[in-house]
Amino acid sequence: MKIRNLLSGSLIATVFIGTFYLFFMPDKHIIDLELNVGQTLPHDIVAPVDFDLPYNEEDFEELRNGMQESIPVHLKFDHEVWQPLQNRLYPMLLLATYDSSFASGMVTELQSIYEEGVFDLVDVREYYDGDRAVLLDSSGTEDRQLFDINEIDDVKDILEIRMSVWNFSGDDLAEISSILHPNLIVDDSSRQANTEIALAGLSNIDTTITAGSVLLQANEQVTSRTIDYLDHLKNTAMENHRFKHVISLLLLVLLVMGMAFFYVHDLMPDTWAAANRFLLLGVIWVLSLAATGTLWMVLKNSASYPCASLVTFGAALTSIFFHRRHAVFFTLIFSMVLGLVHPHPYSVALISAVSGILVSLTVWDVRERRSVPVAIGLAAAGGVGVFLLLQMLNTSLYSSSLSESILGLLLVPVIGIGSAHALLFLFERIFGVYTVLSIDEVNKTNHPLLKQMREVAPGTWNHSQTVAELAGRAAAAINAWESLASAGGYFHDIGKMTDPELFIENQRNMENPHDRMNPWESAVKILSHVRDGAAMAEKAKLPRAVIDIIQQHHGVGLTKYFYNKAMQESSDPGSVKKIDFSYSGPRPSTVEAALVLLADQASSATKNLITPEGVAELVARVIDENDLDGELDDCHLTRRNLKTIVSVFTSVIESKFYKRVSDYPTGDSND
Repeated sequence: MKIRNLLSGSLIATVFIGTFYLFFMPDKHIIDLELNVGQTLPHDIVAPVDFDLPYNEEDFEELRNGMQESIPVHLKFDHEVWQPLQNRLYPMLLLATYDSSFASGMVTELQSIYEEGVFDLVDVREYYDGDRAVLLDSSGTEDRQLFDINEIDDVKDILEIRMSVWNFSGDDLAEISSILHPNLIVDDSSRQANTEIALAGLSNIDTTITAGSVLLQANEQVTSRTIDYLDHLKNTAMENHRFKHVISLLLLVLLVMGMAFFYVHDLMPDTWAAANRFLLLGVIWVLSLAATGTLWMVLKNSASYPCASLVTFGAALTSIFFHRRHAVFFTLIFSMVLGLVHPHPYSVALISAVSGILVSLTVWDVRERRSVPVAIGLAAAGGVGVFLLLQMLNTSLYSSSLSESILGLLLVPVIGIGSAHALLFLFERIFGVYTVLSIDEVNKTNHPLLKQMREVAPGTWNHSQTVAELAGRAAAAINAWESLASAGGYFHDIGKMTDPELFIENQRNMENPHDRMNPWESAVKILSHVRDGAAMAEKAKLPRAVIDIIQQHHGVGLTKYFYNKAMQESSDPGSVKKIDFSYSGPRPSTVEAALVLLADQASSATKNLITPEGVAELVARVIDENDLDGELDDCHLTRRNLKTIVSVFTSVIESKFYKRVSDYPTGDSND
C-alpha cells in the first residue's frame, strides 16, 4: 500500500470516526421496541441493565410537600428574656400582695418554667402545622413534642391561678400576666436550611430494576406499567456501561469502514490509486454523516427521533462522480452505520437504503434535466412508502409524530440532492474530478487540440475518429460511460502531434524516418507520445479521466516491431531488454480506458484489410492477446463484456467495407 493511500485512508477514517462520535454517540440506551396496552409477546422481556423507575410528577410533588411538612419547627432559646422579666415581675407581685414569700416563690416557679423553655403557639403556626419541634441552644439541639413544651398561654394561666387567692380583678391579673412573653423564638431560617438539605437528599426514584429482571413474561398482557418500564429504560443513561458501549460502537463502525476500504481497493482501483478521488469519496460521506447528525439533533425533540437522513446527498454525488453501482454500495454501508445508533435501527436503515438506492440509480446522468426531479420524487416516494409500510407492520415507532416524519421524508431528498448539485462545480475544482457534463464538453470534434490534430497529423486524426467510434459504441453496448470512452478515443494519440511524421499514418509520400534510426531510438520516440499526450492534456485542462485514458491506452504493452528489429540487429540478442521497448503504463484501470486500448489496436490491426472477411477473427485475436497478456486485469471486464466488444468492433469495422458502384456515370447531363 502506498504511503499516499495510507495517509489518505487514515485521514478519512479519523475524520469519519470523529464525526460519528461527535454527532451520534448516544448517552441513553437504544431500545427498538414499542408496545400497546393489552398486547402480548411470545417471549419474555428482560431488563438488559439496571435502571431506575422514577415517581410521576404528581406523586413526587406530593412526596416533596410531605418532606417539607415533616421538618419540625426550630425554636431557639433567647436567654436574655428571663432576667429583665424577673426584674419587673417581682416588684409587681410584691406591690400587689405585700407578701414577699409569695412573690419570691412565684418568681422561682416561673424561672424553672422558663429554663425549660416557653413558646408562643400563634407564632409557630405561622410557619408550621405539625407537632414536633427542635430546641436550639448553645449546648446543642433537642427534639421535642410541642405539647411537651411550655406554651405562653399556659404559663399565664398558671400565674393567674396562683394569684386568684388574692381576689384581684381580671384586668389586674391580665396586666400582671401581660408582661410574660416566650423565650423560645421561631428560627425559620434554620428550619429552611434543614428543609433544603432534606429535599436535596430526596430521590425521585420509585423503584430500581436490576439487570435480568423480567419486565414482561411471555404471553402476558402489556400494562401501562410495562410501557413505563420501557420508556424509562430508553432514557436510562449509560453510566457504567458507557465505556463498553462506546468501544463496541466504534469497533463496529471500524468494521463497516474496513468493508468500505476493501471495496474501494478491490472494485474501485482508479479511486484507490488517486488520492484526490479517494479524498473526494471520503469527504462526500463525512459531509452526509455530519449533515444527518445535525438534522437529528435539531429535530429529535420535535418529531420524536427522525427517520430522515441525508443519504441522498452522498448517493447523488457518488453516483455522479463515480458510478451508480458504487453509490448503491456506499448507500447500504451508510444505512448500516445509521442503524447502529438510531433507536429504531431496522426502520431507519431500510428507509435510508431505499431512498439512497433510488437516487443512485436515477440521478447519475446530469445531462438529463429531468434526472434531478425524478430522483427527488422517487427518493421521497420510496422513503414515505417504506415508512408507511412499516407503520402497517407495526414495526415503525413514530405513531406520535406521523405527519412530521412524513414531511421530513418529503423534504430531505430536496435538500440532499439540491445540495449535491449545487456543490458539483466546487468539488470538480477542488478535487480535480469531473462529471459527465465536463466529459461531454470535451467529447466534441471542435476542441482546439482536435482542430490542431486535423491540421498537424491528419492521419492520426482519422485513426482517432475510428477509435472514438469503436470505443463509444462498445461502451454503450456494455453499459459503460459512452461519452468518456468516445472522448478518450479522440484524444488518446494527441501526443503524436509533437513529431507526427514518426507515425506511419502521417507518412504520405515521404521516407520513413525510422529507416535511419536504430530500434532503441525509434522505440524512445514512439513510446514518448504517451507522455507527451498526457502533458498536452494537462496543459489544456482536460478532465482527469481523459488524461488517465491517454496514459493507459497502451498499458504496459510492447512495441513488437522495434523489439523484434532490435533482436535481429543485435549481435547479442540476450542483451535486448523488453523494458526498453515497453510502455510505462499503467494498465487500464477503468472499463473506458480498456475499450480505448482495444479499439486502438483493433483499428490498427484491421487497417490494411481490403475485404471484410477475417475482421471478426482478427478482432477476437487482438482482444484475446491483450487479455492473456494481463492488460485487462485491472479494469474488471467480464468474458461476456469481451464477447460483446468483439461483436461491436466487428460490426463497426465491417461497415467500412461498403460496396461502391464501379461504373458510376460521369460527364455532363443532357438535362
